[in-house]
Amino acid sequence: MFKQLQIKKALLNLSLGLGLVLIVGLFQIPVRAQITLATVQEIIDGDRVFIEQTLAKVNDTADFQQTIATEDARASLLFDDSAVGRMGPNTTLVVGQCIELKEGLLLASGPANGCTTTFEVGVQGTTYAMAVDEEGNANVKVLEGEVQLKPMDGQNAIALSQGEQIDISPQGIFSTILDISQGEIETLLQGALFDGFQVALPQAGKLQQALRELYPTLDLPNLPGFNVPSLPIPRPRGFPF
Repeated sequence: MFKQLQIKKALLNLSLGLGLVLIVGLFQIPVRAQITLATVQEIIDGDRVFIEQTLAKVNDTADFQQTIATEDARASLLFDDSAVGRMGPNTTLVVGQCIELKEGLLLASGPANGCTTTFEVGVQGTTYAMAVDEEGNANVKVLEGEVQLKPMDGQNAIALSQGEQIDISPQGIFSTILDISQGEIETLLQGALFDGFQVALPQAGKLQQALRELYPTLDLPNLPGFNVPSLPIPRPRGFPF
């Protein structure tokens, strides 16, 4: 009888130990935004938006691993996890577990992880901008919230908070984290990722609050989702990298 009690006690301790390991493991697993579908919400500045090789129109969808590309046009996308992405002109991305930006400009708002071939951006509902040029040089700007940047080669991730930016080389080497200047924010808000879009970002209210806190003297433009009246701001030529 004593031996049976010892066996039962050992089994109970083993079960409790395994349960604790599973619980701890669950808390250590990062939550990843799963994206399997993108719907075209808006197309502006022309009609040169493509899903794979087919000219796209509003309400068309791109499936998992399909490519969306703009030429002389811009587009807004609604992903199936409720996140929104905006594409600048001459931009190419692939729909996947992350929004893989091949080249161009991307604004992401909501639970949308971004990535390139050299790094990934992990989020939990925020607003950030990414840019990749023809040589593979990249830039990430966090406008609201915080993201985790991790090189694809497995090195340690770094945190990037709202109001901060970083450059990444084509080899995936991170530069020094820098503050985003008010001038850079003004140019961004007047540029290709904001000007002319009519559908509000899902995080527009939080974005407005963050910009007010970061830049108290910033004259916010009256964008969809922003409850801020302002004077008309002329649109600059080109767009920021």
